[in-house]
Parts: sequence; structure tokens; C-alpha cells
Amino acid sequence: MITLVGNLKGGTGKSTIAFNLAVWSAYQQRRTLLVDADPQHTTSDLVALRREEGHQPMLYSLIAEERRLGEEIGNAVHVFESIIVDIAAGDRESFRAALKDADRLVIPLLPGQADVWALHNFMELVNDAKREKPSLIVTAVINRADTNVQIRETQETEDALHKIGLPTSKVQIGNRVTFRRSLTEGLGVMEWEPRSRAAQEMDALAREVLL
Repeated sequence: MITLVGNLKGGTGKSTIAFNLAVWSAYQQRRTLLVDADPQHTTSDLVALRREEGHQPMLYSLIAEERRLGEEIGNAVHVFESIIVDIAAGDRESFRAALKDADRLVIPLLPGQADVWALHNFMELVNDAKREKPSLIVTAVINRADTNVQIRETQETEDALHKIGLPTSKVQIGNRVTFRRSLTEGLGVMEWEPRSRAAQEMDALAREVLL
């Protein structure tokens, strides 16, 4: 299965989610490839750190060029059971190429109107892909959600997503320091603090989008 994690807007935490989904997938004894199509190379750096530290299970990483992204994903399907693609923000052409092969699109976004407004141009690409491939499953995920119930931005964002008709995950990923700390060790949150709220949220999200 090919899962594309991306949003044309930057700063939504897509690399963190992509890496944690890949770690979860590897723990399911699936041969898992993390395709890094982001010039910042965050996910491939995390996989390299993971190897240096000797963490198991092993993840595989591929740095993909925009002009060859579709070809490289197509080749990887024959080798890997689970392929998770981390796309650069603002890269419309890579998105377009990756959507042709993807089985599922996971769209991380932050609470707030700015991220909802930024979806409008992005949804043109998604709707075009859905017309060409009706089986494509699209799921928005609210990331860094408010952990303080008195703050209403997360609920307002969820309401706005429902109004524009974008399918939204039942799982919200909280704004938790565990994510940042685990990444510095090349670990997923489920490895760093298995009983943490962050680990529970990521496990629930992975079960929703990868099973």
C-alpha cells in the first residue's frame, strides 16, 4: 500500500507523522519504505540516525527526485509491502505525480483558519486525482491539536473541515513534546514512551490509515 503524507502548506508536521507511521508499519512486520521527496530530507535523516543507533525494526529510506518520483514509487511497489511518501510543501508537481500511484492521502494540518483556507488550492489537485482514481482514500488529520479543552481552535477547525466536505480522521494528534524528544533519538513515539498519550494517538491513527 502506498500512503502519501502531505500538504502544500508548510509547517504542518507531515514529516513527523510520516516517520511515525513508517515505524508503526515496520512493527507490524511489514517491509516498509519511507520515500523522502522533501528537499529538507528530514525523514531520510531520521532513518539514517535510526540505523546509526542500531534501532530495530529496520526502516528503509529513499530520497526521490521530483522528475523521477512516480517511476521510483512504481519500482518500489514490487519490493515493499508498505510505502510511505513524505512530500515537500508547495511542490505541486511532485504531489501530482505521487497521487497517481497513491492508495491513500493523509493531509496533516494545524488548528486554525489559516490552514483550512490554504486547503482550497490543494483540493483542486486532490479532486483531479480522485476523478482519475476513484479508489483514492483521502483523510485529513488535525495535528498539534490543543490539549487545553478551553481553547476552541481545534473544534472550530474540525467543524470547518466537515463544512468543506473533507473526510477527517477521528484521531487528533496532540501538541506534545514527546514527538520532538523521540525524533532526536531516531525513534517513534511508540518506542520512546509506549504508554504516553502521543503513542496512543499515533497507534490509533496508524490503525485507521494503514490497516
